[in-house]
Amino acid sequence: MLFDALNIGASSLKSNQKALDVVSHNIANANTPGYSRQTAAMASAAPNKIGDLSFGRGVNLNSITRTVDPMLNQAILTNGSQLSYWNEVNSGLVNIENIFGSLQSTGLSSALDNFFQSWQQLANNPQDGAQRVNVRANASVVVTNLSNMSQQLLNTQTTSNASIDQLIGSANSILDNIASLTVQINRQEGGGQGAGGMANDLRDQRDQAVRDLSAIIPVREVASKNGSFILQTINGDLLSQDGVARHLARGAAVAGGFAEVSIAETGQPLSGALNSGTIGGLIDLRDNKIGNYIQQLNSIAANLIFSTNQIHASGTGLTGSSSLSAEQASNSTLPLNDPAQAAPFATKIQSGSFQIHVYDATGAATLAGGTAINITAGVTSMNDIATSLNAVAGITATVDSTGHLNITAATGSTFRLSDDTSNMLAAYEINSFFHGGDTASLSISTAIQNDTSVINAGRVDPATSASNIGDNAAATAILALQNLQLSVDGTPSFSLHERTASLSTQYGTDVSVSTQQLNYRTAESDSLTSQRQAIAGVNVDEELISMIKFQRAYESAAKVITTTNQMLDSLLGLIR
Repeated sequence: MLFDALNIGASSLKSNQKALDVVSHNIANANTPGYSRQTAAMASAAPNKIGDLSFGRGVNLNSITRTVDPMLNQAILTNGSQLSYWNEVNSGLVNIENIFGSLQSTGLSSALDNFFQSWQQLANNPQDGAQRVNVRANASVVVTNLSNMSQQLLNTQTTSNASIDQLIGSANSILDNIASLTVQINRQEGGGQGAGGMANDLRDQRDQAVRDLSAIIPVREVASKNGSFILQTINGDLLSQDGVARHLARGAAVAGGFAEVSIAETGQPLSGALNSGTIGGLIDLRDNKIGNYIQQLNSIAANLIFSTNQIHASGTGLTGSSSLSAEQASNSTLPLNDPAQAAPFATKIQSGSFQIHVYDATGAATLAGGTAINITAGVTSMNDIATSLNAVAGITATVDSTGHLNITAATGSTFRLSDDTSNMLAAYEINSFFHGGDTASLSISTAIQNDTSVINAGRVDPATSASNIGDNAAATAILALQNLQLSVDGTPSFSLHERTASLSTQYGTDVSVSTQQLNYRTAESDSLTSQRQAIAGVNVDEELISMIKFQRAYESAAKVITTTNQMLDSLLGLIR
């Protein structure tokens, strides 16, 4: 029986020593990210029956378990994805705040006010060359504002897209790490069945890696019947299973020309990447937020360009023209409004006509009322226009090798254009004020950049072809665009100022929503972190109490062994 007491004491020494090792491990990892508190589970050894009595055989340390809450872990994964998503969206929006600050008093809104005010001043004195220079200068400010804002937004899009590439690389490294940890866990646990004991530290490391991955893309762990580890995206794309990782890559181009995120092995787009995670936030920022702002800026530019050109192209400046060239090229054999035409507003052309008025060297009209050049939508081509113009006495028209229409008056003669009901002149930028179709291509027409006298403030009398240099009809009509409801690009009708205000309001709303969501997700993250810390975190004070408890048990076991050894010595002394 003395030997049994020694064995029992030895089992207590061994078990309490191992329990102290677990406590020491907990204290050592109190500040290790993702570490879960471990617990030594001790149980009585199987008793030994002697006669009618059962004698205990001491204690065994049966297992070392980590404290985890699977539901809480999944909530942390979900929150981590959402937090990263809104953090990326919010920080991206805040970084472009200076762009939208320029919408206010010193920016685009002010530039548009000054632009239209300069037309009002020109209308008051159409013959004043200084007012024409003022119109061109203020138009240049509008062009600069729109172009700069658009370019800054495009640069932000490009930066966001480059960040996605970096995150794909990070995600692939994490996936490789998860696969490697899974292999190590399976090896240590005996094929993933836990036969060799739970690989607690490796599981903690894998859980932390999964949390790191969830910050990049939304993921979830899937339970399987055989206990194998399966990691998927929220929408079911397989990312890792039993030590095998599937990498992310760039796939086909999507809206805006940016490549989508896909599974490298299959080439299939990653499902649900827009919903959460840092990559999702960058895609939302790039395509939806910034993409929408660029679209609205392009809408402002398109409505300004075409509406101004519609009026200006049918107007006249201080003198008649000896030659005019279209600033938009055409496929000269296709109908003018064919969708295949490169001119941005070609589809705005409709059946109608414009007038050309020819004047001799004295400035007298050769034909009162001019000549109508008729256009049938879907039929008339640029070659047909040139043919019709060549039939007008004193006019020569050609379509050059690049598809540009050139109109030239006979020596000593001039001509003017008016009353375009077809939109052909505005669409192909003949006698126009602006060039381009959006913010990227927007500029002042080449002719006006070279000579402000060709800014058209007046109009030709449709009956007599007379042109009064004091006429301000065109300038007044362009001034009226300031508050006119416009829609040349299929968007709802709004004035240019309303469109500018709407863009500013949309940005403010997006910032407000992203800030609210970020604050909410941050508070939720703090709460979930506190809950996990309460359940799985290491409380050093509690561990010190456990350490004292196991220390006392160890000392008591040692006392048992010492006492038993003394009893054994006494027994042996009797025999001797």
